[in-house]
Amino acid sequence: MKQPVLILSDLHLGHKASVLDDIAALEPLLADIGTLILNGDTWQELAREFYDDGQRLWRDLQALCEQRGIDIISLPGNHDPGQRDQDYLALAEGKIIVMHGDAVFPEVAPWSRMAIQKQDELRAVIDAHPHDLVEQRFALARKISQLLVPPTYPQKKHLLSRVWDAVTPPGRAWRMLIAWCTMVSETRRFASRYFPECEIMICGHFHRSGLWDDDGLLVINTGSFMPPGSAYWCEWNEEHLSVGIIQKKHRAWYRGEVLSRWRISSHAPH
Repeated sequence: MKQPVLILSDLHLGHKASVLDDIAALEPLLADIGTLILNGDTWQELAREFYDDGQRLWRDLQALCEQRGIDIISLPGNHDPGQRDQDYLALAEGKIIVMHGDAVFPEVAPWSRMAIQKQDELRAVIDAHPHDLVEQRFALARKISQLLVPPTYPQKKHLLSRVWDAVTPPGRAWRMLIAWCTMVSETRRFASRYFPECEIMICGHFHRSGLWDDDGLLVINTGSFMPPGSAYWCEWNEEHLSVGIIQKKHRAWYRGEVLSRWRISSHAPH
């Protein structure tokens, strides 16, 4: 794998609410990297309304990386489960695990409208599907993602429309809040079960960027490119992991303030 390695997630290319409608705006963000890890929900593969725009932007991103000699490793998310080079990525001999985060909850997105409508069907699928092995858990996530595709997606981009979408049907906002409050503890529980040697878990999915460095496992969530949340970048280079804020300047996106940096040796504990 060519270094430096840049990790991004939740671009949601094609979605009307995504801030990315021109791949050229990502050029500064991709400067001087060897490999781009796209950690799920890169484009709206399952949404009929957004499919064409999402596929076009995804192809533009691939073309940009090819022009710059950047390798791409694409990990699946719940909105693009078929975009799968591999289920997850292990760095530093497994001390760092990069995964989208949809497999953390068996229901994938318990706050989603379809999860509320299909909760009995989802429970039956979960109960019937083996998930003792990590490969089975990721296979379950892909299966559930297909069940959660709504018949239509909201077409409006402005914030009030997104707020209304978040609070309907009743109970959806409460489920979102519970997921946000428990996402770190559930990520740690997931890591303990499936990746016991892991020291750092890098996820997206929850659209809540942040760093949580306690209880023996550092959890990094890279947020998303959909407002009102913010997005983080992660870089892996020569046994150092850095994380920072993605900032927009003059209609382009850059790696902004570095929030923290760690040295993770592949051969000795850090």
